[in-house]
Amino acid sequence: MAKDQIYPYAVARIRMLERSLLTWKKYIQMAESKTIEGALKILSEAGYGNGNSLGVKEYEEALSDQLAKAYADVSELVSGHRFMDVFLIKNDYHNLKVLMKEDISGIDGSNYLVGGGTVRVEVLKAAFQMKSYDALPENMVVAITEAYSVYGKTMSGQMIDIVMDKAAFKNMNTIAHESSNHFIKRYVEYVCDITNLKTFLRFKNMKKPFEMFTEVFVAGGILGLDSFKTAFNAENPAAGFKGTYYAELCKNMTKGFTVFEKKCDDYIMLFIRDAKYKSLTLEPMIGYIYAKETEVKTVRIIFNSKVNNIDSDIIKERLRDAYV
Repeated sequence: MAKDQIYPYAVARIRMLERSLLTWKKYIQMAESKTIEGALKILSEAGYGNGNSLGVKEYEEALSDQLAKAYADVSELVSGHRFMDVFLIKNDYHNLKVLMKEDISGIDGSNYLVGGGTVRVEVLKAAFQMKSYDALPENMVVAITEAYSVYGKTMSGQMIDIVMDKAAFKNMNTIAHESSNHFIKRYVEYVCDITNLKTFLRFKNMKKPFEMFTEVFVAGGILGLDSFKTAFNAENPAAGFKGTYYAELCKNMTKGFTVFEKKCDDYIMLFIRDAKYKSLTLEPMIGYIYAKETEVKTVRIIFNSKVNNIDSDIIKERLRDAYV
């Protein structure tokens, strides 16, 4: 892909779509709503469920539909370019995990399969049913083979997750570098680093040995294992990340995992917001997709919290920053 390729029509269309994104004000209104039904009304009025009244049972389907539409809209605008796969590939590997565990356990996992991948769910299901993976991309076949091999040695479902997660990030890195787009490559580096930082803090809080962290560490970010080893041995984990891009972010590690997780998501959003100031290149499409994914994640946080009767003030503390 040429670095200077421009997409005037696509960017103009994205600017229109951005107007439908939920604002911070909408998040607050839903969080402060006295009832789940009241929050659902706000969501439906914002266009979820095609503007129809939403019930508790319909809202999850409405979220999935919103994401699917966003993926389809952007894919149509820049058809033929693989940069969208950076966002879609995680859904493929999630489905591979589900189908492998279904095959091993004999328990139907259909309810856990998701759309929005680079390979249709029906194709993935057929491959596992027939035990023939010729229709799948080579990188996925390699991951499936390795995951079955590791499971055979360990009998651990967690090892399936580890193999698939590493394969997904490796695939994302390959796609990002093939794109020759600095913004996409930097985004993937951020995602790799942030994923490792979250995992690191979780493992450290659980007092797991550093060797276990090295097993789940994903390559492709800026931070190497040495930084994490230094932080792992320090009383204050943030000390290990001084002088890095994430020094300020890591100061939040002492505030608890929930707070740190939110700060991590907001950190990436801060980077993504730069896309709003590009007028002709791919960045606005990337920004819109990340914005929609974060929006759906935030809506889930709100409704899951309300189902569990969590106070609105606590919900508001957990809200992710909005793109608009």
